[in-house]
Amino acid sequence: MFAEPPVAPAPLPVAQPAPIWRGYDPLIGVGILIGSLVFVSILLGAIVVGLDLGDTQQDYAAAVLTIGFEALFAGAVLMLARRRRIDLAALGFRRPERWGPLGIATAGTYGTLFAYNLGVALLKEAGVDTSAVEGGNEIPLDDALDGLPLFGLLALFGVAVVIVAPLAEEIFFRGLLFRGLDGVWAGWAAIAVSGIAFGAFHLNLAVLVPFSVIGMLFAWAFKASGSLWVVIIAHFIINSVSFIVTVIGVIN
Repeated sequence: MFAEPPVAPAPLPVAQPAPIWRGYDPLIGVGILIGSLVFVSILLGAIVVGLDLGDTQQDYAAAVLTIGFEALFAGAVLMLARRRRIDLAALGFRRPERWGPLGIATAGTYGTLFAYNLGVALLKEAGVDTSAVEGGNEIPLDDALDGLPLFGLLALFGVAVVIVAPLAEEIFFRGLLFRGLDGVWAGWAAIAVSGIAFGAFHLNLAVLVPFSVIGMLFAWAFKASGSLWVVIIAHFIINSVSFIVTVIGVIN
């Protein structure tokens, strides 16, 4: 009689977070986001016109208000969470069940950008006008800047792009929007809608498609890992690399 080989235990499933938002909370979040954008845009216009700022001063004002904009809507989400008695751990600030989605989200982001740029290049070679879908969200810097003002401006945009954006955007798009939709809709519908909203948020047709796909990828990574830290770190890595490349280009 032969002994049967031991059966490997089945992997434990990731504990999916229970719904925490009310059904209309994602709509409240969208209203907060749009309201923050309108407020900051009006404020920037008033500052530029009222103070008659030059190009350099406008860039500084834009950098400060970019930080303020991101902090405003993220802070509003945290206040809404507090009102709903949702603590940070329930929101997603907890240890991941698994770290694998971090690598997949990061590699998938670069794969998406490569595939998109390759597709645009092929269309261009075929004679298609691709001017509307080329380029990206560039950091506004004037060629005339040099010396300390340039480094001060880079420092401000560095804080906005590398630190504030990953935290604020993940709190909003994954912590509130995706998590709220995922509690009501089928998983893939919530992933798709929150991803498209993330792409549209950047207000640039040239990045709408790739950023929407990246937003979907990040929503999946959040759901698969059960933690906002996974997508915040992935976002931080991607933005850091992009910012470093930008800085090198400006300095050189």
